Amino acid sequence: MKNLLSLAFVIFIGCTSSTQKRSFDGIAATKTYFEALNESNYGKVTSLFLDSIRMREGIYANVLSKQDYKQMFQWDSTFHPTYAIQEIEQSGDTVLMQVSKTCPRIHFLHEEPTVTKERVVFQNGKIFSIEIVDFVVFNDDRWSTNRANLVSFVETKHPELNGFLHDQTKAGAIKYLKAIELYQSHVAPPEK
Repeated sequence: MKNLLSLAFVIFIGCTSSTQKRSFDGIAATKTYFEALNESNYGKVTSLFLDSIRMREGIYANVLSKQDYKQMFQWDSTFHPTYAIQEIEQSGDTVLMQVSKTCPRIHFLHEEPTVTKERVVFQNGKIFSIEIVDFVVFNDDRWSTNRANLVSFVETKHPELNGFLHDQTKAGAIKYLKAIELYQSHVAPPEK
């Protein structure tokens, strides 16, 4: 009888853990990830990662340790981005979604939020990889023109900010915001 109870207990535990694996809520975890990004909460974001994070956008792919990710996170969070999930669905350990993003940098360069289709893959309940699979709303001509105008303005009027475009540190993001602010005040129509 004791062996029968032990066997029943083992089967129950095995079924319970199997059910838990199948019922992993990747949608909730993905929403938590974007909430943490909106809060600029590095600790919360990286607590959702496996051991490192694999990020892919088009032909660009990076594998970043949590520490390596910190620099990119600091650069991005300096712009105070707002992410909004527009559509989301889960299939197994993969979550597919459509996400809009805006911040002062995107507003200046793109003049409206960007919208992307993204894929988040989970392993053992943690984010293994994030991939931008398509740009739904992205005007490359507008982005490139506005970026070129900003770079040209900085080169001629504020050379102390040169290099802001490629400096993806927190200091570089601060320079980027300063460049946008100076450009906008320079080209703004005079008040009457």
